[in-house]
Amino acid sequence: MLCLVAMIMCVSNSSYAQKVRKSDLKVNYVLYNIGVKRDVQAKLKPILEAYLADKKAANKEYDDAKTKLKNSIKTGTLTEKQAQALLNMKWQADEKELAVKRQYETKFKTVLPVKKVYLCFSLLNDSKSKMLGEPKDDSEE
Repeated sequence: MLCLVAMIMCVSNSSYAQKVRKSDLKVNYVLYNIGVKRDVQAKLKPILEAYLADKKAANKEYDDAKTKLKNSIKTGTLTEKQAQALLNMKWQADEKELAVKRQYETKFKTVLPVKKVYLCFSLLNDSKSKMLGEPKDDSEE
């Protein structure tokens, strides 16, 4: 447990935080905050890593298309056809992601009670700034 605290404190260092993969940060954050014993954490860690990889794969096509059209989106020059294609990809990605979440709900239940599964999904949705313990900036809302 102390190791996780030390790791999260190190992650707070911005130069180190940039080098840490977002998925590693999420996994460590969930393991630290889920409130289970080390043996359960050891079983949960590979499931969390696989979940994040599968979730990323479910969104890959949409994320790639959005990255490709980033300038058009930012400048407001996205065509109707491009916008519709992005919407279609977004809905498909959302469906794939939901299927991944349902699949992993069952996997998480093999090592966690249902209340902890709910907490796990909640923690996985926390923002990077919350994971790093950065103060909330109300001006962004």
